[in-house]
Amino acid sequence: MNGRQSDDVAAKALKMSDTSSAKNPNSRNRNLLVLAIAVIVAVGVGGIVGAFAYRERVKDNNRQVAAVTDYGRSGITDPAGGFPLGNKYPAQFTTETIYPRFNPDRRYYVTRCVPGKIDVEVRAEAGTTVKVGAYPPMTGHFAAEARPLPGQDFKVTIDDDGKATDYEIRCLPDDFPFWEYKRFEDPPKGMFFVSYRPDPKDENRNWATVFDQDGTPVWWMPTVTNTLGGQILRDGTVQYPRGFGDGFGKDTRAANEIRSLDGRLIRLVRVKGAPTDGHEYTLLPDGNVLIVSYKPRYPVDLSSVGGEKDSGTLDGYIQEQTPSGKVVWSWSSADHIPLSDTAPRWWKRLLGNPHPNLEGHDQIDIFHLNTVEPYGKDQYVISSRHTDAVFGISKKTGEVLWKFGGVKTPESLKIEGDDPHADYPIAGNHDARMTGNILSVHDNATNIEGRQPRMVRYRIDLKNRTATYVGQGIDPKVTKSHCCGGVRPFGTGWLVAWGNNPYVSAFTSKDALAFRMKVPIPVYRAVPVPPQVSEADLNAAMDRMEPSIPQSKVPVNPPRVFDK
Repeated sequence: MNGRQSDDVAAKALKMSDTSSAKNPNSRNRNLLVLAIAVIVAVGVGGIVGAFAYRERVKDNNRQVAAVTDYGRSGITDPAGGFPLGNKYPAQFTTETIYPRFNPDRRYYVTRCVPGKIDVEVRAEAGTTVKVGAYPPMTGHFAAEARPLPGQDFKVTIDDDGKATDYEIRCLPDDFPFWEYKRFEDPPKGMFFVSYRPDPKDENRNWATVFDQDGTPVWWMPTVTNTLGGQILRDGTVQYPRGFGDGFGKDTRAANEIRSLDGRLIRLVRVKGAPTDGHEYTLLPDGNVLIVSYKPRYPVDLSSVGGEKDSGTLDGYIQEQTPSGKVVWSWSSADHIPLSDTAPRWWKRLLGNPHPNLEGHDQIDIFHLNTVEPYGKDQYVISSRHTDAVFGISKKTGEVLWKFGGVKTPESLKIEGDDPHADYPIAGNHDARMTGNILSVHDNATNIEGRQPRMVRYRIDLKNRTATYVGQGIDPKVTKSHCCGGVRPFGTGWLVAWGNNPYVSAFTSKDALAFRMKVPIPVYRAVPVPPQVSEADLNAAMDRMEPSIPQSKVPVNPPRVFDK
């Protein structure tokens, strides 16, 4: 019986009562009793039904909350966070999801919070006190509530024999994705930026996040669109390319967004006269930027490589722009790199995967530009996936000055050293960078049977026209990669994003695996935060992005004391 049926019961009883009392006044009291009983029964049944419906609604809400707290868990088997209290130090604290484990030398932590409160469990020996949020300092084993909203932080103060130390714990958003972190060696120090949107993408937000070398999120910002990578720039801004799911800047809304660390949009940077692609954005020392396009060209005769005589191509195109958007330099692969440089092993795949334009003409991605970086006074180093090569080009003339990997040409450097893959050192490469005369490349080893992706480094000697093998880093978890990825200097070591694998790894200066972090889906790149931007800068930006509702300044519930 539902609530409406119970109303009908009461109505019928009322009608019977009115009819009966009209015929026999002596039965009025009897009829009123029947009516009262009927109403009581109806109310009782309605209450039971209502309680059942409420219980089911609560179950539904709990299921929704569970779905939210599982946000981005895909493939994560051992989510980071949640350490037992322990008794290693005179005073320490924990929560059910704190990360990382407490250490008195570390002042910053994160935790997942039920919006509005989080239990902090504390153990403090005699002679030490711990103050949690608005609670007074206490000694012993106890739990006290902090009451932050997601994004806010709260303070825990440990006083050890008169020496007070503050610790900051910031509350992760409800839907912040899960991650795993495993350390193998003492990692190089630093912070790094990644961006990703966990599956299913129609239900989840895209996240731009900065982690430190211990796997702790120190800054985060949800973005409206997908992003292909991104980075914190040395001027204290955030750059990331807008993505709309179709690649190569096909959507005219594509642009590089430049935002303040607290999310305020400063400007949009777009390629002039061609689609804006998100593979690269390089801030130059003078404030100019290098941005790229996959610029369409039609018609192009591809019959020599098995294609159509009137096909189209997507060429690698670079622009250097001033802060005001003036184009001061440009370069196109169409003018300087022939079709014969596209690796023969790629042609079948490329011709079978065209990118049609609005007129229906096939456009073949013959170059796939993914890196542009200055080298010396008058060169740029570029990486091209579909040539399996890195090129050094003249800024003055645009000509190729040297080439590493790929099809051998007169510009190719001689490979020296004991690289196990010296005969074909890179395949499907991304993110070529120069550190002094050391070239580092993310070698995806795409479609190379039995070969593992790697971070590889060579010493470039242009005087002697040689490239000498320096070393490589591999992660046993990563066995193949189709695309993407990156390698960057990181502290005293190296940082690697493993292409279309959901891992970011760091290596020591001796190429030993230092840590591996797993995220819900692969990231395009992991980019170190430049030294000009400090953890304090990022933390101040997080403070500015906090919810406006203040935390309670007085305790709401009494602490729970477990022992004296």
